[in-house]
Amino acid sequence: MEEPVKAGRAYNTSRRAEQARQTRRRIAEAARKLYVERGYHVVTMADIAAEAGVAYQTVYAVFGNKKRLTHEIIWTTFDLENVHDLLAELAATPDAEARLRSAAHIARVVSERLGQLLRFLQESGDPDLLAEYREVESRRREQQQPFFAEVLSGQEELDVLWAMTGSHLYLQLVDGQGWSADRYERWLGDSLVALLLA
Repeated sequence: MEEPVKAGRAYNTSRRAEQARQTRRRIAEAARKLYVERGYHVVTMADIAAEAGVAYQTVYAVFGNKKRLTHEIIWTTFDLENVHDLLAELAATPDAEARLRSAAHIARVVSERLGQLLRFLQESGDPDLLAEYREVESRRREQQQPFFAEVLSGQEELDVLWAMTGSHLYLQLVDGQGWSADRYERWLGDSLVALLLA
């Protein structure tokens, strides 16, 4: 007969699992920060470990290599920044203009966190990293289609939405021209409404 699991043991297991998740997030955030500050190719796994405050071996044990770590940074952003909740709110909004303004807000949130890293992936010259960038952009377009099928009249309008909400415009206007993120979001929302609901 199996011995029942004691409450203390279950608590310890769940606490260890939460600590492991926090360590994973801390490492990913440290890597994202260093990639943006110094560049992917310059940053070492030892640098990431030092920034995250963990042992060098821990970074390898958790992620294996920098490319897998980069993948983690990109795809966990949607959880960390509550993008899934924002998309759910967008889907529940019947008003076309409100949906487009929500799209502008989501573009801002994602670009604030990932814009510099996505630009790096695009410009890296590394085939694997470039493939990762293309996958991000492809998925972004696929996600937008069902949310805006009732709002947009065809593929050309979807193309415009996808192009306008990419991180490149955020980087040009906010990082390049000194716009505030609020100004960018307002401008993008106004532009989407003017272009797609005219």
